[in-house]
Amino acid sequence: MPRYALELAPEKPKADREIVLGAVQKHGYALQFAPEELKADREIVLAAVQKHGYALQFAPEELKADREIVLAAVHKHGDALEFASEELKTDREIVLGAVHKHGYALRFASEELKADREIVLGAVQKHGYALRFASEELKADRGIVLAAAQKHGYALRFASEELKADREIVLAAVQNYGDALEFAPDELKADREIVLGAVQRHGYALRFASEEPKADREIVLAVVQRHGYAMRFASEELKADREIVLGAVQKHGYALRYASDELKADREIVLGAVHNYGGALRFASKELKGDREIVLAAVQNDECAIMFASRELKGDPFVKALARRDVEFFCEYLKNLGRLRPTVESELDALADKIVEIANYFPELGQEAQDASAQVETPCNDNGTYSRVHKVSRNEFEKDFNCE
Repeated sequence: MPRYALELAPEKPKADREIVLGAVQKHGYALQFAPEELKADREIVLAAVQKHGYALQFAPEELKADREIVLAAVHKHGDALEFASEELKTDREIVLGAVHKHGYALRFASEELKADREIVLGAVQKHGYALRFASEELKADRGIVLAAAQKHGYALRFASEELKADREIVLAAVQNYGDALEFAPDELKADREIVLGAVQRHGYALRFASEEPKADREIVLAVVQRHGYAMRFASEELKADREIVLGAVQKHGYALRYASDELKADREIVLGAVHNYGGALRFASKELKGDREIVLAAVQNDECAIMFASRELKGDPFVKALARRDVEFFCEYLKNLGRLRPTVESELDALADKIVEIANYFPELGQEAQDASAQVETPCNDNGTYSRVHKVSRNEFEKDFNCE
């Protein structure tokens, strides 16, 4: 019987013990919809928690104090300890079984058992964050804290102040969870190996490092190549380092915001940024906001980027049509290109580039691009004939477009 079948069943079937027993054996949570007299049926509740430990919450208080039932519940779902009676939350075997299933269940244990070293060690080995619920004494236990940090670096937050300054523990923590660097003391936030371990795990952990690592070129370069936006936390000097900024914007175009003014005017860097994130045009220099190639690349990536273009390019029909993805405009544009008659090779090259450009912007217009290229004629001599050079160029041009 599906979980909700018992909920929707008429009252008579709900009161049928065999039907309810079958339902909870299929889905323990069905106990929720059983009548009160059957929620107090020990066999039914035991069957329910054996299927789904959390079903314990629907049992009456006397069965939440039944050791066999609670033990079955926590062996299925450790966090079912939450619904056990207060007395059984002090039962060492039950709590040990719960934390071995789900370390976080430690939060429901009695205060006495939160100070039990074996139980707490079992909890943090399953879920490092469980250190949060350990007694203050065990938060200062090096073995327990190290085990917790190795399982989940964030556990460092709950360690004693003394152990937050333990280099081995901090290194283990940041290698598991880079942002654990936040909880290290200042002297370890300046430790090159620890910072490198943190940013290799999570680049944004650089924000918690001291000023010295933020100015370390090797560290920052390694970070931005994986997490470009982390350039935000680099030193001002490194925000003016061309290699670092180029690596950053190619990974995350928005990083252009944090580049030096000089590099915001670097054409290659800005082009790399808008190719990754069109809106990065917002941070380009005034001159490059008027660069047609950069603006086209930006609006192709993000139509809203047109709002950051120069006034002239905002009014450019080609740019506006690209921003609104106007396929009909470019279809007609290709037809017009096909009617052109270049007379010199340079004109032919420029025309070819324009057709290729449109085909790149709109792959769906590939056939129209081929048709346009096939229509182009290239008379070179005064009498309208073609030179050998232009015939070769024409053949290569048609081959590029698969024109017949």
